[in-house]
Amino acid sequence: MTSAVSRRVLVVEDDPIVAMLVEDIVRDMGHDVLINLTLEHAMFEIEEGEIDAVLLDMQLRGEDARPILLHLLERKMPFLVLSGSDQSALKGEFPGLRFLAKPFGKSELEAAVSALLG
Repeated sequence: MTSAVSRRVLVVEDDPIVAMLVEDIVRDMGHDVLINLTLEHAMFEIEEGEIDAVLLDMQLRGEDARPILLHLLERKMPFLVLSGSDQSALKGEFPGLRFLAKPFGKSELEAAVSALLG
């Protein structure tokens, strides 16, 4: 499934295997993919890079990714929360957020990324 327009997607995920799988799927859709494993590097890339969307894991090596989430909301940058843990409190606080629960399949990720990038 390739996209007519290539976009730059930042994957913020601390599990290298999950990050590589997501990268492969999103790249096969025709998009450029950057991976960041830490909050600090992700925040820098969001500030300095030309990013069209972010796929964000909420727990990065024991750190809560909430600062990135808030920054993305402030910048009105499209993003999708990828999480294997219960995010009901976050969903309650931010009802409009897009979530994709881990584990997810290829077709689920493709559909979520397509919807995110419009």
